Amino acid sequence: MENKKLVEQEVSNVGRTTREKVKNTLTEELFFGICAPIGSLKIDVLDELEKTLRDKYDYEVVVLKMTSFIEKYKEKEFEQIPAKTEAFSKLLYKISEGNAIRKRYNNNSVLIELAVQDIHVSRLQDNKYIKAEDENLDTTTFKSRRKCYIFDSIKNKEELLLLRRIYTKNFFLFSIFSPLNERRKTLREKDLSESEIDKIVDTDEFENNDYGQNVRGTFTDGDFFLRVSQSNLSKLESKIERYLHLIFESDIITPTIEETAMYSAKSAAGNSACLSRQVGASITDANGEAVSTGWNDVPKFGGNLYREGNPHDMRCKVKGYCSNDTQKDSLVSKVIDSIKMDDKIKNILQDDEGKFSIKIIEALKQNLRNSKIKDLIEFSRSVHAEMHAIISGTQLSGSKMINGKLFCTTYPCHNCARHIIVAGIKEVYYIEPYVKSLCLTLHDDAITEDEKSSEKVRILIFDGVAPRNYLTFFTNFVERKFNGNLVMIDFKSIKPKISKSLMALPTLEQQAIHSLKECGLINE
Repeated sequence: MENKKLVEQEVSNVGRTTREKVKNTLTEELFFGICAPIGSLKIDVLDELEKTLRDKYDYEVVVLKMTSFIEKYKEKEFEQIPAKTEAFSKLLYKISEGNAIRKRYNNNSVLIELAVQDIHVSRLQDNKYIKAEDENLDTTTFKSRRKCYIFDSIKNKEELLLLRRIYTKNFFLFSIFSPLNERRKTLREKDLSESEIDKIVDTDEFENNDYGQNVRGTFTDGDFFLRVSQSNLSKLESKIERYLHLIFESDIITPTIEETAMYSAKSAAGNSACLSRQVGASITDANGEAVSTGWNDVPKFGGNLYREGNPHDMRCKVKGYCSNDTQKDSLVSKVIDSIKMDDKIKNILQDDEGKFSIKIIEALKQNLRNSKIKDLIEFSRSVHAEMHAIISGTQLSGSKMINGKLFCTTYPCHNCARHIIVAGIKEVYYIEPYVKSLCLTLHDDAITEDEKSSEKVRILIFDGVAPRNYLTFFTNFVERKFNGNLVMIDFKSIKPKISKSLMALPTLEQQAIHSLKECGLINE
């Protein structure tokens, strides 16, 4: 039996060094999170992960569906929304009930904590069986299990952060993305109307409330990015196999050109002192050779941007305020002043004594600040990362940029879009969305998100190992040869490259269980 086999295979700690003893406590367990916008080809990824882990690595895979906990702890029964399709009503019901559960227990990670409790109970039960097989086993010892738990699916950052805090390097988030037109097609096939599709897509990606979903913000913190569409499904098996090779170090895998370029962009972002966000970019030529990098920051006299150590650094961190926000506030004030001067309007804003109502003016200011004015980006002192990379590239490499690729940590804005087009760049890859961007609206003649297009600049979500894991997976490898020959790998017994001690896991899981007790979800 599997658990008995684990006991039989256990190597005695007698005569071993402390380091070896600690290593012997490392677990083989893996924990995967799935984050995907609604309508993405998530099931295909789940099926491929389970198949490869089971057949190649001899893992038992357990999929923990968050919807099962929503069903168990729901606040109210499903009711059809009047004048809406049943499919839309059911999708919105699951989302709203998930929000209601999080709000009821004042806990944005409560669904994940319930899943963690199930894992903890499972480990205790399995460990009890192992002890029955081996009476000499230390009662404080937990045995490693060749098991992978998949959390389907992660909807907000608090859930992700909790899983990373408990399972650390044994946890990996798979961020799955399918093109919007394909996601809409999937939802259309469920009989949703176009207006219902608009509503459910927006609600799924981001809800502007304390207990709502934020798939958009969570997706960007993935460990692996998978761009999955009907046209590239044939490549999914090899992608999953490659990612698992990296997790187990079961083959010699080197970074793709795209992964190296995006890591370079992410590294460049660290140079930025922008008060709003750090953005990095890198450009390669048509053959994938590096051309330039860039980041967003304030330009200095004589060329290029201010850097740490410059004697006359005049970036926003020195001035102490963001010029873009300051100018937008000034614009709002000027609009208010012009309204006050209008004889037809000012009477509405004045009280009985002929004075302007402070309450009404402040409400008007707030509404203006929350209008499209807040999306203005024209008043920033910073050169954007893409523009910095383009300018540097043309200065250093001339025409090499033509037909090249630009990699940016954030989706390009409409200001940068025109420079990308005129520079002759053919493809743009990004990780973080940028909702303020109007590049498709203003440049639909030259830019597209259709990955099959060859007549326009293609803007595509990044596909590959996240920059945050670049050094983890592509450096510090184990011994690759023995007596001059490549070391042969036993896939059925190999352990993950980086692992956590089983001495720590149960204790950390108990913290999540303690939170559930505080919520009143489980008894002492």
